[in-house]
Amino acid sequence: MEQLTAEVLMVLARGAAGQGAWQSLVEQVRRRPAGDGVGPDATGLPELAAFETAPGDPVLAQRLADALRVRAERDPEFARRLAGLLPVRDGVRVDGTNTISGGQQGTAVQAQYIGTLHIGGPGGRGAAG
Repeated sequence: MEQLTAEVLMVLARGAAGQGAWQSLVEQVRRRPAGDGVGPDATGLPELAAFETAPGDPVLAQRLADALRVRAERDPEFARRLAGLLPVRDGVRVDGTNTISGGQQGTAVQAQYIGTLHIGGPGGRGAAG
């Protein structure tokens, strides 16, 4: 689970990769472990609770990343679900492809997981109101 780093957790918690990504991760951590091989000390729940109180703290992020790595080693089903949530390579999410074809007709913006985006200004071209 090398793709699960403290940096990735902090990005997810900030919502920079989309709030849904963070919520999905939290739901997976809170899910009951699949087998008896995961003891109460290896669920990641205490580390998640601590990190949620200070999502910008790199020490707490590292503790959570370490705890989730241990759980993933002990619970193959959790590892599979977690890997499905975090298709990340070199800190960049790689689950989408954007393509523009047919010639350029004007300005194009391609993005994923950016939150609110305002293009133009009040009364300007492209303004919503």
